[in-house]
Amino acid sequence: MGQHIAAVEAGGTKFRAAIFDSDLGVVDEVRVPTTTPDETLGQIEQFFAGHEPQALGIASFGPLIVDPTSASYGSIAATPKPHWSDTPLLARLQATLGVPAAIQTDVEAAAVAEHQRGAGIGYDSVAYVTVGTGIGVGIVINGSPFRGRDHLEIGHMPVQRGDDDEFAGTCPFHGDCLEGVAAGPAMNKRWGAKPSSLDDRSDVWGLEADYLAQLCCVLTWTFSPDRILFSGGVGARTHLAPRIAEATRLRLNGYSVSHANNPDLVATASLGNDAGLIGAGLLAQAQLPT
Repeated sequence: MGQHIAAVEAGGTKFRAAIFDSDLGVVDEVRVPTTTPDETLGQIEQFFAGHEPQALGIASFGPLIVDPTSASYGSIAATPKPHWSDTPLLARLQATLGVPAAIQTDVEAAAVAEHQRGAGIGYDSVAYVTVGTGIGVGIVINGSPFRGRDHLEIGHMPVQRGDDDEFAGTCPFHGDCLEGVAAGPAMNKRWGAKPSSLDDRSDVWGLEADYLAQLCCVLTWTFSPDRILFSGGVGARTHLAPRIAEATRLRLNGYSVSHANNPDLVATASLGNDAGLIGAGLLAQAQLPT
């Protein structure tokens, strides 16, 4: 029997765990609701008890402590998610399995997955943007996620407001940051309807595209990725990427060496809801002895 690896995608509403074979084919999988750490992780540990993986990769919701010099490395940081602050996610699951293990944020893992297995194949640098309950960004450069001491939080960047847009925003920290005006809950509150019911409203998506285009401009002028991929409950809507691409072109206004008129810059991610779990599997693969 070939090598098997373990992958966990830790989400705010559910956890997914999988056993992959060496080609990332699914051998077994489970989904459990995110309740308390002991209950949720206990079910994940019970699932893994029937398998003998050689490595573990975790893709987790944040905020996450990713500084490897920290005594709390791999733990959930202070979060509004009840009971989960300070949960030693990496340490607990690694101790249970007793195998090499590593952890990334869910958007970092999804970005790596798209780069290696999805719409980012063939590009040296890829930015992955998920627009749903919040806005998260992962950037992959030469195969590795970019981060400093902490992981990226570009979803909280300030934005230039539309001339007639007086919406206060929904971010509890910044009000009308990008997440506060363009994430799913903001759209729901602004328009009084779920984004999925607004597909025929050009005014809705024109405004949304302009705000997300501001993010694309910031990414272009800072990291200059070859491709920016959108995913999530809002971001994956197929009509949105072309709108963002055009709004980005207008906002760049020619001021970019490579991307001022790049038709491939903005696209829709291709792995859908599996990107995070696949990314966790790729991370586990990287922990295997060479």
